[in-house]
Amino acid sequence: MTSIRLRPLIQHLRRFFQGAVPLIFMILVTTNASDPWPVYGETPAAASAPPRQVWNKLDNGLQFGSLPLPSVLSESEQRAIIITSWNIGWAHDGPQESGLALLSAELLSRAFSSEAASTEVRSGYLRTWWVEKVAPKDVLKHLEMISKRLMEPLKDEALLAEVKLMLLGQQQKIVSKSVQTLSHRIQDRITPLRSGPWGQLQVEKIDLAQINKFIQSKFTAANVHIAIVGPHDPAPTLVFANRTLALATQGVIQQPPVVRAPVFGEIGIKRDTTGLPGAIIRSWRIPKPGSFDSLSLGIFIPRLIQILGKETVHWNPSVDPDLLTIRLPIEPTDAEAKIGILAARARLDAAIAFGLNANMTAADLTLARKSMGATLGISRVHDEESMINPQGAAEALMLRKLHDVDEQKQRNKFGRNPASQMSNLQMKYISQSLSVTGIVVPIKR
Repeated sequence: MTSIRLRPLIQHLRRFFQGAVPLIFMILVTTNASDPWPVYGETPAAASAPPRQVWNKLDNGLQFGSLPLPSVLSESEQRAIIITSWNIGWAHDGPQESGLALLSAELLSRAFSSEAASTEVRSGYLRTWWVEKVAPKDVLKHLEMISKRLMEPLKDEALLAEVKLMLLGQQQKIVSKSVQTLSHRIQDRITPLRSGPWGQLQVEKIDLAQINKFIQSKFTAANVHIAIVGPHDPAPTLVFANRTLALATQGVIQQPPVVRAPVFGEIGIKRDTTGLPGAIIRSWRIPKPGSFDSLSLGIFIPRLIQILGKETVHWNPSVDPDLLTIRLPIEPTDAEAKIGILAARARLDAAIAFGLNANMTAADLTLARKSMGATLGISRVHDEESMINPQGAAEALMLRKLHDVDEQKQRNKFGRNPASQMSNLQMKYISQSLSVTGIVVPIKR
């Protein structure tokens, strides 16, 4: 009797689930397919399509990337970031040609640039970057200027004289300061150049013919990556890349020349009576982003910054990805110089020891993902900040391409067995025997 009474209820439930389950499945699929970060200018229908390819290798070997991101700013305030990475730096300058790569980069940025672009040139040991901010409507126009950098010779003698004067003037200001001079002496030990000592430009006699020859052989498609990130329409830029940028000379991939090995150790103490602050400076060669060893930097570097301050810790992964420097100021005091030196050493050594040996906490992991996650590959390239200023996302995107960062692999390994990772960092990179240290101690007159 009971089963007869329940039969209508069972049939009703069966009909409900036969209709409801497919509907629930469709809702789930639609939800998962939608992109919480719709790209610039897309309709909701386009946003649910498969993600477009970010990087494209052109026929001549040039790597061209485009990542359109939304912006919360007004149209007049919006800027896209265009980064051009050149696989050439100070290490590629020939003997008696110190500063040739920097001079070439500065000339190219001035000779071929749209009026609307704001350009920063970064010159490092391994590579050179142009970081340029452009209004979305001017992106294509500025790409035309970049194509001219790749394909047209420099002709302006007056511009060459102007840039030389600027660079030599900057050098003169640096030479007059003891701390900057010490920084260059440390660089000579840890990243030696074949062109001569760091900080001593030799550009006075370099002419346009020499620069054009250098650019023609080295500023080629095989040595260039270009990425556009932020609010822009990617379709016409990709067409331009395939029709125009692809015509640039391919060239041969340039490798850093072989130079002498780093010379680690102390380089002595210099006393300075100018009244300016001194410093204790220590540098290491560190693992590049993308490697397993680099993951521990996500813990170590933020800890140093928390203790010593952001202006004290210097790491520029864009052009010097394997160099870490701490520059800890020493203020002039009435105390003996020896006391100031001992205090600075103690503070530096304590910060390093804490950075390497303190127990890992959840706060460490959160800070690592927030401050360095995009660079190291342990968090997504873009976040909420990218809708205001996409420069961080642009730099992270370029670094991941240059160092072949596998985000899934890095995420899975980050934070696992942290004691072993930090011990490995100390043993292979961050140790006294693998560093170069120098001191400028200020003396009151």
